[in-house]
Amino acid sequence: MTGLAGKLNQPAANLLEAKMQKHKRICPICEAGCGLIIGSDNRDVIAVEPNRNDVFSTGHMCPKGVSLKELDADPDRLRRPLIRTDGELREATWQQAWTLVNERLNEIRTQYGNDAIAFYIGNPTAHNVGLAMGLGIFAEAVASRNIFSAGSVDQLPKQLASELMFGDDMAIPVPDIERCDLLVMLGANPVVSNGSLWMVPKFREKLRDLHTRGGKLVTVDPRLTETARLADTHLAIIPSTDAWLLIAVINELKLLGCQIPDHYRTRNADKLFASLAAFSIEETAVRTGISADAIRALAMQLREARTAAVYGRIGTTLQQFGTLTSYLVEVVNIMTGNLDRAGGAMFPEQAFSVPAEARTSPRFNRYQSRVSRYPEVMGQMPAVALAEEMETAGEGQIRALVCFAGNPVVSNPDSDRLEAAIQGLDFMICVDIYHNETTRLADVILPGSSPFEEGHYDSFLGAMGYRNSARYSPPLFESAHPSEWEIGMILGYVAANKSVPTTDELRAFEDNIVAASVSRYAHDATGALHHRDVQEIMALIGPDSGVERLLDLGIRAGQWGDHFGTGDGLTLQKLIDEPDGIDFGPIRDQRLAELMDRSFINLGADEILHDIEKLRTQDSPPRFQMIGRRSVNSNNSWLRNLPMLGKGRKTCVLEVHPTDASELGIKNGETIKVSSPAGSVLVEVAVTDKIRQGVVSLPHGFSEDKLIDQKNAIQGANYNRLVSTDRQDSISATAALNGFEVTLSTLSIVTST
Repeated sequence: MTGLAGKLNQPAANLLEAKMQKHKRICPICEAGCGLIIGSDNRDVIAVEPNRNDVFSTGHMCPKGVSLKELDADPDRLRRPLIRTDGELREATWQQAWTLVNERLNEIRTQYGNDAIAFYIGNPTAHNVGLAMGLGIFAEAVASRNIFSAGSVDQLPKQLASELMFGDDMAIPVPDIERCDLLVMLGANPVVSNGSLWMVPKFREKLRDLHTRGGKLVTVDPRLTETARLADTHLAIIPSTDAWLLIAVINELKLLGCQIPDHYRTRNADKLFASLAAFSIEETAVRTGISADAIRALAMQLREARTAAVYGRIGTTLQQFGTLTSYLVEVVNIMTGNLDRAGGAMFPEQAFSVPAEARTSPRFNRYQSRVSRYPEVMGQMPAVALAEEMETAGEGQIRALVCFAGNPVVSNPDSDRLEAAIQGLDFMICVDIYHNETTRLADVILPGSSPFEEGHYDSFLGAMGYRNSARYSPPLFESAHPSEWEIGMILGYVAANKSVPTTDELRAFEDNIVAASVSRYAHDATGALHHRDVQEIMALIGPDSGVERLLDLGIRAGQWGDHFGTGDGLTLQKLIDEPDGIDFGPIRDQRLAELMDRSFINLGADEILHDIEKLRTQDSPPRFQMIGRRSVNSNNSWLRNLPMLGKGRKTCVLEVHPTDASELGIKNGETIKVSSPAGSVLVEVAVTDKIRQGVVSLPHGFSEDKLIDQKNAIQGANYNRLVSTDRQDSISATAALNGFEVTLSTLSIVTST
């Protein structure tokens, strides 16, 4: 199967040197999905440049894209399997690794049941179609309810809000920034993140264009973020009070005469508005730290704007009322008539389709976690349950963990407790490209590939672009070991057959997987392949092996696909032939009826009404509240070993307002102790007026541990050592990683104590 790279990739042209080849490639690091040009001399990557002809990113590239050269060549990147022998991880053959996996995983499943095997799915899987689909095959074969992910740490409240309101957790509105006149952003920093559940590269230029046509940007954030510095209005809100602000705006819009347009076909609006009526603008001003006049002005702006979009992201989902806040964002968009409307909050489309059964709703609270009875969301358990499900004895106790491209010891709440719980497991497998704080606890490490050795298609985030397009990047180089798709397939075979497959058995297994997928499309009464012959479609799929077979199937079955001979549309090969991508134009409006699993928008879901009542009893803010932040030179916990991103930068510092620093006698550059009920860290202070008084900010993704297997790794305080699993969004049980209480102490005070 490794021959696929050679078949699909055809270098476009020579660069300056005769030996240097030029390849067009989509960056797989973050939501921007930037088009790049990779210059190589045989297998050596020489240069990385932006692709100005890419239809989606149009020449944008951030430092993370440039760093792919270092990532590919990094001598510390894992290239061979490791298995634990006599207490130490040692290099092994792939056959030795698979033999151990087969023996131990099936032994645990046989003795303790499917739920004894847990999955943790890290952020990179959202940008890796082979890994995502491969692990899906494995998860389906194991059939465990104990599935956890980075999404259950930071994004599920937003998707759950869509589930409760629209009946579809993938109906996620994004701002139509190219036609918007007023953009209101809560807890989002796209200048750094390039969007979040919103693919929007080149945000600065898009904002410049918005201003050129007379539009305005309003940001709501406790920090004057890189994006907020470009805003026309910045509202420095007290953390975790966004729901209060949105309720006040909704009440003001009603006073200004805004009515929900009839075409939205809503239910329970009266229940919602009645529950919001008790919230006064005066109390909201106290709660949020935003004056009543500023709230009224924001409501008036939204009412009078020709087109407007309200967008909330990670700052709104990492708090105690994350689902409620995400829900209220869309209520404002509906009240102003801007949902599903050009220039407002819209629903993008993508080329790749899935059968209707894969979109079945609802996907919430179908079952609960064993110990604390937390609800399932989108087939996942909340990360706050992971440690307790490992620690608590009894039927269904987690005894083995399979971690795909994740580092939960750093990225999950109460990380010290989680690390101890993982150490008590019977068995652990990690699929990863690096030794990190989590993989060092593993019994088997299966190395992932270089990004240049895997094909790229945004099967998940592709439905969240600022405009509609389709792009695919073939592998640039052949891999010396199994692809991440093959790793997932082999694990799936091991789970399904309790043996390690031969090459022929694995090929037959893949054929069965593809045939089963074709069958699902053929049985979908709403799809373009309904009633088509499975074997006919199997014979027409373009690539002869690899995850690209499923990609070709989904693209050709999609709305722009050729439907395997019944239309002159897209195929995977056409995307290969168009390395700059194919643009399908601006986001299309009036799509909501197509997306919804029911005929009405539910504005008064019971869970939301209950949470509104709880909001009234929200505690007053403590003296100091902690919030996170992001940097354009980092990406969660997995790019810390690249000198290009970390050299000469002090990224992991604690931002403190000058007044607070003066009051505590803390100086800029001083190392202090930050404590919470969950733990404490030592961190250097950066005194800045770009943070609200009473709020401190620390980035996530760092660790105090010196990893000997990542020689250039940047160290820093682990944010999640401070986060308790007890503080959650009450609907989704997502950990509230923002807005929790901390205390600050100088080391002199700590020493004297």
